[in-house]
Amino acid sequence: MNFKVLLLVSIVSTTLFSCASYKQNNANKPMAIEKSADWQGSYSGILPCADCEGIETTLQLNTDNTYTLTSSYLGKDESLTNKKEGSYTKKGNIITLSGIAKNEGSNKFKVESNQIKYLDLSGKEITGNLASNYILSKNGNKKVEDKKWQLVELNGKPVTGNANTHYLIFNSKTGKINAKAGCNILALDYSIKNEFRVKFGQGISTMMACPDNVEDLFKEMLSTVDNLSTDGKMLTLNKARMMPLARFKLVD
Repeated sequence: MNFKVLLLVSIVSTTLFSCASYKQNNANKPMAIEKSADWQGSYSGILPCADCEGIETTLQLNTDNTYTLTSSYLGKDESLTNKKEGSYTKKGNIITLSGIAKNEGSNKFKVESNQIKYLDLSGKEITGNLASNYILSKNGNKKVEDKKWQLVELNGKPVTGNANTHYLIFNSKTGKINAKAGCNILALDYSIKNEFRVKFGQGISTMMACPDNVEDLFKEMLSTVDNLSTDGKMLTLNKARMMPLARFKLVD
């Protein structure tokens, strides 16, 4: 066998050995469930309830490893809404919430693509006919979140300003908006379900005195809207099928 043949055999053998070693070394590694931290954010769904219409549940997983778990018992007094806050840990694709007592239910979830699954008290997946009822779906709308939108129209009237004085930003990782309508900076909770159902909640604001009433009208609008629409360049906030209450344009 000449030198060229020996060299070729050596290269092929080395390549095959390297491939086999790679497969063996990676065989036991779990498949990645996400390319980045895009699993963090808000999830919601309606869980089964023994004595009510269902438990409307929202879990917010923040980037600082804190969480907010809100449960509302449908068909009952709103005072039965429970809110839990604390920290969480993630090992592989399993999320564990702190501060949840055993008599309050499971504190473990399995992260999957665009959803998380409630696990049972022993940390195992729930099976059977009701398994699909223990899934919380990822909230949000990538077309509108983590972008800056300039307010250009409010209640059918044009708004004078720019992207620094009149704007709205949905922060998907925190579940809060940052907004301004000429004066104070607002930070409010929000949720987007089924890509277009939107609801704004409580929050904080700076306390500067404003020269006009645009900010008051803006905050009133946020408390009223229940859906949004966008073509990627323009964003509208709406109430039912009425005329848009506010229009925004994307800030490049």
